[in-house]
Amino acid sequence: MFAGIVLIFYALDPKVLSPANVTNILNQASILMVVAVAASLVIFTGGFDLSAGAVVAFTGVIAGLVVEHTGSVPLGLAAGILSGTTVGAVNGFVVGYFGVSPLIVTLGALNICRGLALIVAGGSAIYSFPGWYTDFGTSQIAGLPSLFVVALIVFVLVAALLRFTTFGVAVYAVGGNSRAARLSGINDRAVRMMTFTLAGGITSIAGLMLAARTGGGEPTAGYLYELEAIAAVVLGGAALNGGEGRLWRSMLGILLLATLGNGLNIVGVHPHWKGVAIGATLILAASVDFLKRRTER
Repeated sequence: MFAGIVLIFYALDPKVLSPANVTNILNQASILMVVAVAASLVIFTGGFDLSAGAVVAFTGVIAGLVVEHTGSVPLGLAAGILSGTTVGAVNGFVVGYFGVSPLIVTLGALNICRGLALIVAGGSAIYSFPGWYTDFGTSQIAGLPSLFVVALIVFVLVAALLRFTTFGVAVYAVGGNSRAARLSGINDRAVRMMTFTLAGGITSIAGLMLAARTGGGEPTAGYLYELEAIAAVVLGGAALNGGEGRLWRSMLGILLLATLGNGLNIVGVHPHWKGVAIGATLILAASVDFLKRRTER
């Protein structure tokens, strides 16, 4: 599907694959790639995280406030990551140890984080980051957008965690059959909590990346990021009930969505149709995947 979309847009306008536009697509996709990594971890265990977009905003605001009051960017970044990780840990504790639906817990966290971001920021953006930090959001490393390089590093580290550690095995085991995993000696509650905690920390990195791109912490940032990330994971073929999925496929899902939106803009389609096209693509991909799974059974 991704290859087909690229070929269609290339036939309509060859500049879709121009180096400048490819760089633009990678830059646009970088932040959502990091959010999709976090979403993938949670979905692989059979959960959902609807608070990701609000955590992105909350993280940027907290980091901005700390930088504003201390003048220290490293301290601001640490505070931002700590705030996102804390939200994830609370989500994971309530989901894992209290057994509350992740849909309800993270929906509540979404409203709490969004509200706190607006309160502590006073309803307006905080532009306190120095020029060198905001320049990083638009710079390049070896011809690639710097933010995309950060996204690649996050992807490689988490992919290695899932592939080469016992924690990665436990993530898929809990998602596939939590009762069987528990009977095999895996602490499924701890795994869920660790997964949400890690997802919160990763999402906070996306918030700091967005702050670098926009120049500050914006309490209204990250709107619907969580839904786009979940859509990318679904497009990548992950099972929504957990136990199945690959991180690289989620990354391809994000690139598909970014390419689709970019291609529609280049060929002159009205922006209002972007949501329609993405929704139709998501339904089509999910339907094809469902039919494939049913046939295999």
